[in-house]
Amino acid sequence: MARTMKEINHFFERRQVRLGMNFGLSRMEALLKKLGNPHEGLKYIHIAGSNGKGSTLQYMKGILMEEGVRVASFTSPYLSRMNEQLKINADEISDKDFIAVFTELWPFIQEMDHAGNGPTQFEILTAMAFSYFSKKEVDLVLMETGLGGRLDTTNVIKPLLSIITSISLEHTNILGDTLAEIASEKAGIIKSGAPVISGVTAKEPADVIEDRAHAVGVPYYQLARDFQIRHVKKREGRQSFSFTHGNRTIDHLEMNMLGQHQIENAALAIAAVQIGLEHIDEKNIRKGIAEAKWDGRFEKISNDPLVILDGAHNPAGIQVLVDTLKAHYPEYHYRFVFSSFKDKDYAKMLHELEKDALEIIITEFGHDRAADAQTLYEASHHENKQLIKDWQAAITEGRRKTGDKEVLVITGSLHFLSLVRAFLQD
Repeated sequence: MARTMKEINHFFERRQVRLGMNFGLSRMEALLKKLGNPHEGLKYIHIAGSNGKGSTLQYMKGILMEEGVRVASFTSPYLSRMNEQLKINADEISDKDFIAVFTELWPFIQEMDHAGNGPTQFEILTAMAFSYFSKKEVDLVLMETGLGGRLDTTNVIKPLLSIITSISLEHTNILGDTLAEIASEKAGIIKSGAPVISGVTAKEPADVIEDRAHAVGVPYYQLARDFQIRHVKKREGRQSFSFTHGNRTIDHLEMNMLGQHQIENAALAIAAVQIGLEHIDEKNIRKGIAEAKWDGRFEKISNDPLVILDGAHNPAGIQVLVDTLKAHYPEYHYRFVFSSFKDKDYAKMLHELEKDALEIIITEFGHDRAADAQTLYEASHHENKQLIKDWQAAITEGRRKTGDKEVLVITGSLHFLSLVRAFLQD
């Protein structure tokens, strides 16, 4: 049995390679039953969506912490280390507690392995979260789906509120080829007794989500229809907006996280706490939104040269990244360092970058799912592209080239960014 964090990390890495993603709830339900169903008795807000889940969660967590709520959160993937996926308030699970919870699960993992229905890496981690949170007597758990919704490992809970942040074409081999099909999978988290907050405004997927809410018999609230964003102001390092829901308006909400998408994520979070919970003090909403941060999401990591890290990992995310650059750095030129997993739509991602790129430096990183740099290079049609296989050398070259009124943007994969952050902060 793995007994140290290093050994547990290796166990999870091997497990991911061996079992991969295997959707369905039967293994998760069996594992939780062996643990005594620790997920029962906790209160949840469940969050699904193609993009924006983590940011929306961070805004809600900031507001709730200011309100004095003891709030747990489960997010994926991690940026620096596994512990950050299981938090209570701002505190990651300690190595000691992580090892203890893993040790608790170990005999059940072995038992299921021997029976031929061994749990996946993500199922084990999700079960660990339930067990850990149940022992810590938290007031509320913010639970982010891993992928999809209907058959996602987290979809064993009965939430107080369900949130769907956005819908875009992603994981089409699993979730479906159309926005409506993907929306149907995400809407699988909608359950009786839990109102739905949706940031999806495009008619086709929005109709699917609303129809599901009506079929289940729960209230449905949609961004721009039932609650509104007004008076948006953007500048280089900050932005602000006003939020209206019914007859209540909160003016001039300041925030550090940049981009129109972050304003929309913040609005979802405010709507969620106003609709799903008891009265929340306006000053706590303001402070929670203003102080929220989410590493690896349009994160400025240095000023000289200006370097931004962004975890965009699908075409919709890349488009949002480019829009945010143009809104907050309109007079700058953009140089990109790009790498991606091979199961992502990297050709479309590169196409979105090419429209506004001064240069694209293409690289690769060590991971079983990572695309090789040559394949990415051939997928790009930019006239000023460079292939540097060694990702550290690619970043060093990008930093060397980036001058005044230029931004170096490193993007394409959150796993890639986890390596980059450690390298640049070393």
